[in-house]
Parts: sequence; structure tokens; C-alpha cells
Amino acid sequence: MKKSKVMIPVMTLGLAVGLAFANTANQSNGWIDLNGTPTQLSSDPCTGTGNDCKVRFEEDPNQQVFEVYTDITISDVKQSVSSETYILPGTPPSN
Repeated sequence: MKKSKVMIPVMTLGLAVGLAFANTANQSNGWIDLNGTPTQLSSDPCTGTGNDCKVRFEEDPNQQVFEVYTDITISDVKQSVSSETYILPGTPPSN
């Protein structure tokens, strides 16, 4: 009896910690192809489905539009509810 009084809280704590790391949802902010280098965005402008997600940076002198990808392989374009190009603050990250 004495062992079970100690083991049940320990097992409960172990289960709680294990479940905290069990989230497998894709929480990526999105990736862009910046001159051949996969670069992760600092925020996720894309929500929903139906259109390909595209972004441009507000202070980019070239006003270059980037497709947003779901992961570092830059092979699967991220979806967005809007067909508009999202404008992100700042300039494109440097390599």
C-alpha cells in the first residue's frame, strides 16, 4: 500500500509530461525560398485553404513576391484563404 501511494503521483506526473510533448500539429510559420536558401518566416500570415500563400516585405526595394511553403524542403506551397499577397513588415532576411 505504501508503494502505490508514492507511485501513483509519480506515474501521473510522467503521463502529464509525456502528453505535453505529444502535440504533432504542424506549427510552422512557413518558409520562403530566398535566393535558393530555405528561410523560415517569423510569423504565419497564411490561414485557411483555397489559394497559394504569397508574401512580400514592406521595405523590400525590389517588391519581390515570395511563395510560402509548409516546410524546409520548399516543395509544398502553403495554402491561404485569401488570394491577396500578404505584406510583412521590414525587409527580407539576409542569407
